[in-house]
Parts: sequence; structure tokens; C-alpha cells
Amino acid sequence: MKPRFRQLKNRLQQPACKRQERASGPFLTSQSGLSRVSALGLCFAAALLVAWFIYVVSRPVPEVTVPEHAELFQEVKELPELSDEMFSDPGLITAIKRSLARLERKDQNTEVDLGNRKVTVERLKAGLESFLALLEQGLPAEDFRQRLLEEFQFFRVTSCVTGKKKPEPVLVTGYFQPVIAASHEKGAEFSYPVFSVPDDLLQIDLGLFDSNLPSLRLYGRVSGRKVVPYYSRAEIDSGKVKLPAQVLAWLPSCIDGLMLHIQGSGLLMFPEGERRYIHYAASNGRPYGSIGKWLVKKGWLSLEDADWPGIKKWASQHPERFREALEANPRYIFFKWEKEGPVGSSGAVLVPMRSVAMDPKVFPAGTLCFLYIPKGPYGSWSYSGFVLNQDVGSAIKGPCRVDLYCGEGDEAGRIAGQLRHRGNLYLILKK
Repeated sequence: MKPRFRQLKNRLQQPACKRQERASGPFLTSQSGLSRVSALGLCFAAALLVAWFIYVVSRPVPEVTVPEHAELFQEVKELPELSDEMFSDPGLITAIKRSLARLERKDQNTEVDLGNRKVTVERLKAGLESFLALLEQGLPAEDFRQRLLEEFQFFRVTSCVTGKKKPEPVLVTGYFQPVIAASHEKGAEFSYPVFSVPDDLLQIDLGLFDSNLPSLRLYGRVSGRKVVPYYSRAEIDSGKVKLPAQVLAWLPSCIDGLMLHIQGSGLLMFPEGERRYIHYAASNGRPYGSIGKWLVKKGWLSLEDADWPGIKKWASQHPERFREALEANPRYIFFKWEKEGPVGSSGAVLVPMRSVAMDPKVFPAGTLCFLYIPKGPYGSWSYSGFVLNQDVGSAIKGPCRVDLYCGEGDEAGRIAGQLRHRGNLYLILKK
């Protein structure tokens, strides 16, 4: 039995357009772009980086924190209630096989961080292989549970602490792949550009300048003899700057462009039935700002309507004001074509309701988990099932955040836009 998703009347504290780019894949830049950067400009960059580093590390910490020396995961002996949906869902087997294919390409003896402990790639791979073998046996639910207890360890994420120092369940949000009409040519009906990575966009790794500096990646450009932040969304959307980048496609409006930027990937539908997948390639490095939250603060949108459908409706009614609202999110995304999609940060194509985005500093790619979301306080949306860490997100930080990939198209977008629930997350490791 597949999960059932029913209408939920939201009272979101943060709107659906919270998503930033989905996959922080390898940065792409052309040789022609690098050749334009003067050696003198790069020398001056080092001094700027030190100042920038001081600024970055002095910024406020996130709302949800993990106490120092806290045990991130607590082993549990009693399994959560398992519904039958995962036994008949072929998507779960597909997701496992895709994670296994990625893990098989890595050095099996490599140790990766799993919370505040270490685990080898070999152990992660062996766990997925054993779990897959159990699934393919088609065991009755009770027998399946018993085998899980015999062969696996379950750890619950228990370290989520809010500003009031009270333990909280994991916060689960959703994302999806939009399907958007597009054109190869600019016209009256298609006026918003989707850019490839600009030739003058620099990627700067602080650790290359000094091993004592954190592993932090900055993005900028050379201006005269200085390295400065890259252009903001307002500068790019206004047309005041001409980017040295290819226009991959033209979308109907800035509303469609914003949705693509937030989700980080999409399926573009061109005239005469042409379909092409497009995916995140890089960003301008600017901080993300929630447009929905900004609209609520301005009093232009109620909290109940601050989900993606509500924002889209308001934007169509107030196009000039929406241009102003766009500037509340200075982050801008650049794209590349993909043969299929959406592709997660692990390189695997995501599976609806089985692939999740998690913080790679806490959960390595391919981690198997069980996610339980009880009925929300404002509706009857619930979910329980096995999921795999196959993606990342700029807003998904720490052990207490999970982003569930909900699928492709409008219905998936409706579910993702309404999903902001507290739930329980269980990490599964082979004994």
C-alpha cells in the first residue's frame, strides 16, 4: 500500500519557498574564464579571504543546535511501528540499488563521519546489501521485523535542541521537481533566462590558502585588483550586468525562475514535445533569503497563505511588488543540462518518497534510515517508511533536518509545499 497524502491546512512558520539548490555538485568553470583572471588579482584575493573568513565565522549560529559533546544518536531496542507500504513499493529497492552502485565505487576501507562516530564505507554497503536481501525475500511483516532486530542496530536522533533547550523531534520538509514550459528563444511569452555557469565566477577554497582555515568555499569575481562577491539576484535580474554565460532556456516569468532556483532542478517542456532535465551547477555564493517570510513580515501575505501556491497566486496579482520581493533573496542559481533527473548530490537519480536530503557532515551518502511522521497538528498528513540519504541542501544543516523528495509535477509540489512536520528519524546500521 503506497503512502496516502491528504489535504493539510498549513500554519507554516516558514513558507514552502524555503528550498535552496538541491545538490551542491562539483563546481564547473571554463578554462576561458580562468584565463581572464589576472595573477595579480588572485594575490590580492588572499588578503580579502582572511577578512571574509573572520566575518563568516562570527555570524550567528542556527536556531537548532547540538550541544557540545552530546551523543547525537541513541540506540533503541524496540522498533517503531512499520506499515506495509515499504514491502510492496518497488521504489525502495530502486533507491537502495542506486546507493549501492555509488558505494561500490568508493574505497571500502574509507572511514566517514556518522554523527560523532566513524563508520567504514564497507559497513554501509554491507548494511544495504543485507537489507536488500531481506526485502527481496518477501517475508511477512512480523518476520521482517524480527530479522531486522537480529541483524541491525537502530539509533534514534535525540540531540535536537531548540533555543529553549527543550528536545524536539526532527524537522521534516519536502521538495520536488517542477515541470516548466520553456523556449529556446526569447519572446513575449518567454522572457526569463536560465543561465549556465558564468566564465568569471570564481570558486575559492580557503583550505588551499592555509590548512588551519576551515573547509569553506567562497564564490566571487575579480574587479580590478580585488576579489569581490559575485553579482546579486537584483543585479542579475535587473539586466544591469551582462553575464559571460550561456542562456540555456527562457521561462515564462520570474515566478517560474524562482521556483526552479529554489528546487534546484526541473524538467523543461519545449515546443513540439521536447523534454530536457536541468540541474543545479553553481550559485553566486550569496546568502539565501526566504521570500515568503519577507512577504509575511511586510504584511502582504498571511502566514496561512505563505506556501508556494499562495506565493505564486500573490505574485501573479502583484507583479511589480513581486519584483521587489525577489530582491529579498540575493542568492542566484546557475544550471547545467542532465540526461535524466533529478540527480542528487550522490550522483543517483532521486526516488520519490524514498530519497532524502541530509547534512553530509552528519550522515554520509547512502545512509539507510527509517522516517516516521505522525499526523500533523493542523491536518492528517502522515508518513512512515525507509529512506536513503541521497542529496544535500543549503538549508539542511545538522542532525535534526530532513528534506523528503516528493516527486515530479504539480501534485508533488503540493505535497512538498505543505510538508513541514516534526517526526522521528532512526538510523539503521548492520551489526
